Amino acid sequence: MARLLILTLDSGEAALPVLTRQLAEQSFRDFEHEIISGLPNQAAHTRLYRTIMERAGSFELFLKLDADMTLRGPTSLEDAVCATDTHSEGQHFAFGVWDCFTDEETLGVHIFRSGVQWGEITDGLFVDPDPPNVRQIVWDGPPAPFVNHGEFVSDFECFSFGVHKFLKVAQRARTLDGLPQKTHKYLRHMRNCARVRDLYRQTGARRHQLALAGVMWAMQHTELSSLASKADLQEVFEHEVRQESRWRSHVDRVASSVVFWRLSLLRSLGPRRAFA
Repeated sequence: MARLLILTLDSGEAALPVLTRQLAEQSFRDFEHEIISGLPNQAAHTRLYRTIMERAGSFELFLKLDADMTLRGPTSLEDAVCATDTHSEGQHFAFGVWDCFTDEETLGVHIFRSGVQWGEITDGLFVDPDPPNVRQIVWDGPPAPFVNHGEFVSDFECFSFGVHKFLKVAQRARTLDGLPQKTHKYLRHMRNCARVRDLYRQTGARRHQLALAGVMWAMQHTELSSLASKADLQEVFEHEVRQESRWRSHVDRVASSVVFWRLSLLRSLGPRRAFA
């Protein structure tokens, strides 16, 4: 089997200790795990992709496994590596994960074969570009999903999830920055935001309440196009979101009224994009 380097971006996620323990219990053992921490978002992703290119001579496969993800079983790594073995022509494998925020499967785990290359990352919002000019295989069915996303999360991570999802809907200031609007990303993340709203209305779960609070916060702060660092958002969370009396009734109203939800989208996005 191929030798594997697992790369994890860490910004204080609650799941990382669980993931580290799970990796030690995996049936597949021919891997190293490198954690990248202490960097702003775009710089951290640049480091990750540069590491893949620089260490191409030492590993056959590279797995991007985020710090808010956990493995679903002791054979997760073995199953994933075996899947890549069945498609030797594939250079980039995209697998579904089970997303605990939306309660559905979504693309989220990527394995790259040695030799793939990236250019400079210039997009501060979409910081996970596919490597150009390579054969990508979007995996359908087992062994995916072999990873859970958002299984173990802090209150702040729930709020941050909502903020990031809506920023990817809004895609603000991209024309000014010379970057294209990404319609498929808009549709995907709009659906995620609507799904979070529906789940909060149905279950009242804390994770969905805080994620919807993050969506609403990002709607209202129209000057914000991306987040360079979670540290700035953490400060917002501590000063604004901890005081639930400031936002809870507003979030409950958005969850319970489709009219209020649509009006909120209209104010933030304008009529053309709010109802696309």
